[in-house]
Parts: sequence; structure tokens; C-alpha cells
Amino acid sequence: MSKHKKANKKQHTRGIGDITLNDFANAEVCKNRLKKSTSNVTTVIKRIEVEKTWDERDDFDDDFLGANETNGDSAVIINKKTDDKRVRNELLAEAIQVGNVYPLDVWFLISEYIRPEDIGRFAGICKTSFAVVCTAKFWFGLYKRHYKSVPTLPDHLQPERLVRLYGLRTSVIRALHFMYPPYINKFGTITFIEKHPDTLIKRQCILMSFHKQKKDWLYYFKFKENLNSALPHSRRSESRKEPDLIEMLEDVSANPDENCRILQVTCLHFVAVPFVQGLTLKSATLTLSQGFRHHRLQLGFGSAIHAYSYNSLGGSNATVVILDPVVSVKVLDWWHPHYPYNHNIEYLLNQE
Repeated sequence: MSKHKKANKKQHTRGIGDITLNDFANAEVCKNRLKKSTSNVTTVIKRIEVEKTWDERDDFDDDFLGANETNGDSAVIINKKTDDKRVRNELLAEAIQVGNVYPLDVWFLISEYIRPEDIGRFAGICKTSFAVVCTAKFWFGLYKRHYKSVPTLPDHLQPERLVRLYGLRTSVIRALHFMYPPYINKFGTITFIEKHPDTLIKRQCILMSFHKQKKDWLYYFKFKENLNSALPHSRRSESRKEPDLIEMLEDVSANPDENCRILQVTCLHFVAVPFVQGLTLKSATLTLSQGFRHHRLQLGFGSAIHAYSYNSLGGSNATVVILDPVVSVKVLDWWHPHYPYNHNIEYLLNQE
């Protein structure tokens, strides 16, 4: 026991002495893992050594790559380093942009052979074809190619009235639904309901009216898609530059009834309807009336804040409109021949 203690004592006295080269040359390999604190410090030190500050860098350090020429000369070509991801995106864009670029006149010539139902496909080919569709020349040519003297065409859609640029696209599309046979055939069959009123849910009622026509009563509810419900920080809510008067008068694609639909309900008797203008449609239910001969339409309105609630008719803010008995229900888009707007209201009243 005494000898072993003396040996340990000698080792301890050697360990606290001066360090020699022999201690490092003949030292055993450490098999233990370093502490996390030690390894983290080592990683940080290595990263600091690699990253230099701007004043310690050379002119071409880490920003450029050198490459020797292969033709035997000893000149050095300095190439700037680029981001690998950006290079891949540029190469991918170049690979996608294969094909020929045709001038604008060629697309105008092609547009003369485009059918009205294929305008959307033609506009989606490229930016140039879309620019052609946005011109007044395209819509004037489309109107002249398909013009027919039909008795049902309103006066404001006659050729002598289509002379201004403002809203030209809207007027031509409405005129085609009176003259173009494929569009006319869509509304040829008379049915009780073309579209269910529940397609108008979450739209805001911006106008309502009613009037008597022969023995029936017509009720109109104009709904517009609420596109201003975006959050304040979203892109949709960003303020856009207001166009001046000249730009507005030359706007070919102007359409005040864009994203609007009208619910037309025909009733046998007069029904008192509460004022729902400014409210949002939350529910629409169409059932049979008591006599099973007609239908009963129930519309639930509420504020825009509660439009997305699960209980569609719950709460004290809900306003219910009940129309009974109902003869017909129609959801009219802005291009429908029976869609009422400023120019054709008199025409619709005198038609039947």
C-alpha cells in the first residue's frame, strides 16, 4: 500500500511541473467527447477565422473566382461569383422561354379569326395576345364580324351608338348575347331556376327594387362580390393610383357592373320586403309553398362582420326576407339580356 501511494505521489508531482515536448509527442489519444461549451467555442472561432471583415478583405477575395485559360496562355480570367440558386433560376427561365416572338401585327391578324367563346384562350397565350384583346380595334372588329340586324337588339347597342371607347368591351359582349347564335341558345330554354340563389351567399346587396308587371310582381336584388374585405396589411388593400379623367374615358374594359349579379324573383302577389340594402346575404333557402304549386324563397341577411358565422340566421342582427308564392327565380350576370342597367330598363319594361 505504501509503494502504491508513493507512485501516485510521484505522478502528481510530475503533472504540475514544466510541460515538455515529450508530453505532447507521446500523449494518448483522448477518446472522450468534448464538452458542448468547448465544441461551440471551437466552431465559433473557426467561423470567425473564415469570415473576414470588409476592411480585412482583398479586392478579389471571396467575391471573384480565378480561372486559367486553356489555350496555352498564362492570362487569368476573373469571373465574379454568383448565387447558385439565382443561376439555376435564370437557366430554368431560359429553358422555358423557348419559341419565337412574333410582332404585334401578326397577333392582330390572328385575332380576326378568333371566335367569341375562344377570346379567353387567345388572351392567355402570351402578353402580346393579351394586349391585343385590350385594344378597341379588337372589339370593334369583333362586333362588325358578328353583327346582325335583329329586332331584339336594344338601341344603345346599335352600330351607330357604339362610337366611344369607354366601356366598349362591355357593350360588345352584351350585344353578342343578342346576335351570336351560340350565346342565344344558352338562354333559349325557359326553366324555373337557372342558378340557385345560394350562389350569391357572402355577396353584399347594393340595390333593391320591385315593380308590377302585368299580374305578377318582380323583385330585384343586386349583389356585388365583396372584394374590400381584405385585411389592412394585405396586398389587396394597398392604395392604388387614381386614374385621371382622360384615362377613364379611354378605358375600353370599363364595366360598372363587374362582379355584380342580380336576383330576379317573380311573385304572384305583393309581399312587403324589409330594407336590406347594404347587408350581406348569409343564407338562401328555396322550398315548396303550402299548396305545392309554387315555391317559397327565404333570404337571410346580416352585416359583413357576421357573414362568415356558422349560425347563418342566428343573432339579433339577422334580417329575413320571405317571398311566397314564387313563380320563377333567376340569377342574372351582367351580360345576360335581361340584366337591368341604366340603358335597358325602358327596353325591359316595354318588352313584355
